[in-house]
Amino acid sequence: MKSLGTLLKVAQRKLDELGIEAAKIGVEVAELQSRENAIRAREQAELANAARDPMFAAMLPAYRTRVRAQIADLKVHMSAKEKALEAIRQKLSEAYIEKSKFEQLLDQAEIRTATERATREQAQLDEVAINRAGR
Repeated sequence: MKSLGTLLKVAQRKLDELGIEAAKIGVEVAELQSRENAIRAREQAELANAARDPMFAAMLPAYRTRVRAQIADLKVHMSAKEKALEAIRQKLSEAYIEKSKFEQLLDQAEIRTATERATREQAQLDEVAINRAGR
């Protein structure tokens, strides 16, 4: 059936689009984690500088407060992205199930068509054999 093939292609396209969207969000989450790691590394460098210079040590509490705020903001963004990623993964799972159903229906239709063809061929062979036996 052509309609099942078309439905299968639509389901595959939906699956592909969701996969691309999940990959994009995964990259965004990785970038946010990378930014967090960079902020933490910079903080450690500033702590080392503050340990050597008392003038920097006086400014350290304000700096650390700013760093905590930046990290908290990144974590909020990461959390939102991870929730979106989880929702897309759920949709991916549902789309895969839908695609699998269409594949099964297509396989069943092919088996049914092959069975019907074999039945017709057998009926034709039986008819030919009856006609020859009747001569």
